[in-house]
Amino acid sequence: MAQQKAFTRGQTQVLYRHLPQAIFTHDDYGLCKVESVTLFDVDVNRDALFDALTDALSRWTTPRFRDKFPDPRDTTKRSRYAVGEPREVHFAPYPLLFRCRTCDRVFRYADLAKHGAALGKCQCGGSLVRMSYVQAHNCGRLEELQFPFKRCPKGHGPLDIAFYDPGRVRSARWYCKVCNSDIQGLRMTPCKCAYNDSLPATSPTYEKWLKVVPTGDPSLYIAHTLAFVNFPEDKEGQIKNAKGGLTLMLARTWGLLGDPVAKIVKQREKAETSTEINELVEALRKVDPNNELVKKHDEESAMPPGQQAIDQVSALLNHDTTLLSAAPRRWLVEHTTLLDATDLSDAKSVAAMLRRRNDNESADDIEDAQSRAKSLLGIDAIRVVNDFPLALCAFGYTRTARDPSRTIINPFPADESGKMPIFALASETEALWFQLDPVHVVRWLRDNSLATGTMPTAAPEAWAYLYRQLSGLRHSVYEPGYNQPASAAVRTLLHTMSHVFLRRIEWSGFAPSSVGEYLIPGTLSFILYANRYADTKIGGLTTLFEQRLSTWLWDAVQAGQECIYDPLCGDEGGSCAGCTHREHNCPVFNRELSRATLYGGPMPQSSELAGMTVNQGYWAQAWKAAPEE
Repeated sequence: MAQQKAFTRGQTQVLYRHLPQAIFTHDDYGLCKVESVTLFDVDVNRDALFDALTDALSRWTTPRFRDKFPDPRDTTKRSRYAVGEPREVHFAPYPLLFRCRTCDRVFRYADLAKHGAALGKCQCGGSLVRMSYVQAHNCGRLEELQFPFKRCPKGHGPLDIAFYDPGRVRSARWYCKVCNSDIQGLRMTPCKCAYNDSLPATSPTYEKWLKVVPTGDPSLYIAHTLAFVNFPEDKEGQIKNAKGGLTLMLARTWGLLGDPVAKIVKQREKAETSTEINELVEALRKVDPNNELVKKHDEESAMPPGQQAIDQVSALLNHDTTLLSAAPRRWLVEHTTLLDATDLSDAKSVAAMLRRRNDNESADDIEDAQSRAKSLLGIDAIRVVNDFPLALCAFGYTRTARDPSRTIINPFPADESGKMPIFALASETEALWFQLDPVHVVRWLRDNSLATGTMPTAAPEAWAYLYRQLSGLRHSVYEPGYNQPASAAVRTLLHTMSHVFLRRIEWSGFAPSSVGEYLIPGTLSFILYANRYADTKIGGLTTLFEQRLSTWLWDAVQAGQECIYDPLCGDEGGSCAGCTHREHNCPVFNRELSRATLYGGPMPQSSELAGMTVNQGYWAQAWKAAPEE
């Protein structure tokens, strides 16, 4: 076996192309397989990571398809993972079948070593290169091509076996170089695995056998990644574990609390723990019970900071103790911390900046774009997050397919200590944060018979309605109620809108593949972020917001109605590779997508709402938003 080598690559390049078990072409060594990647310390929020990992693994709804991973919900099993930043890549030559560039003869590495052949040379004098085909299966198994064991019909030996490669797997074959006789075609290997066991007996044979795949085929190795908002654990823990933290975060999200939650929590804790002041007041009360200082202290004790907002949330939720006593979820902590602890710009602040520069026309334009986005597109707020704290982690890989229903997710091989590696990158990047108008969302649900009851007229009432009625927006993938029809409809609406705007993201100077998306359905939000892990920011999304917001929004709205496969695509749910699907960076594998949610029409058969027709698209009146000539 050739000696294992090491080399260094950029971190993002390693994360997507050079993780363990990936095959790549090295400039000096040709085809190689990654054996391991050295981990360095990385500062990521472990609780958020394992919470996100739980959701990601839950996409593989068949338990046997993900049972190689210790349950990340179990805190006692999290120590079996090693989390770190990828640095040094170790690899070895692979596969070990060699083909002569000149005569097409094929040799096994063991035979070359046994016969003492010149390094990299065929018996004809031609140079040897590694075979560019391997066998792979949906379960993750990888094998070299089967070298023929039988001789040609005229009895010529194994040193005369050659490989004919016309560039198509079905036409490739083994033949004898001496007499040109066919020996056999490419033979596939049967696989006995959990994926095959899950298939019905009537499934086609090719699903149960390893497939012959070119080494350069992207489907041969698919690294699976997850992204999460990477706030320091102490900041998240401060508000997550605080008394009344849930209601304070809901109040902040619903627009009932103007101050940061962390500030209110600190003030409340200070008031509760000020023993010396309490003792002085009680002493004063005994002497002068009507003293103004005593009355002021009593009023403040009865209504501590944030209490009015807490009482409002409690009333909006009908004092439901089940809802009010639940532990805060990650999505709520993320949304609150984004509001409180990041550098945000909105249309109002950008317009003020532009007017200070005497650019009144641009200021009017961005304010008009935000106003029309709210009234016609149902988007309540669009913000720039100048320091979006992002972490991206690779946790496993699949082969031949990405779809969780057709693959087994494999962890990366354990390190020397027996721990499963998770490769993580942390960075601050620029992002655009969209939040829908809750009143508009409830109206849309009612128009399509997905919601009943009294129509809320103000945002807080609408937020409370959605929080009470749409449990699937609060719950994770693995929990009951996640696929509740109304919740699935809102998630589909958010996700589709995200992809529609990404479809025209070139206005920012970024390619769609360079921009990621992050969905927070519980707060009707989605975030489009620059997928960069460098110290510098390009500023493309910021420039897009400040200078081209109106053009981008209306261009995306108009183009979102179109698909090159219409009318067939529209008749079958409005979701395909020609319109809403993304080739890269979709966190839910292009599921829960349909242009019908925006423009009306039938939902896809693969949807939780299969068979339903959306009579009123969310953007039914959006054509009015197109700027006049």
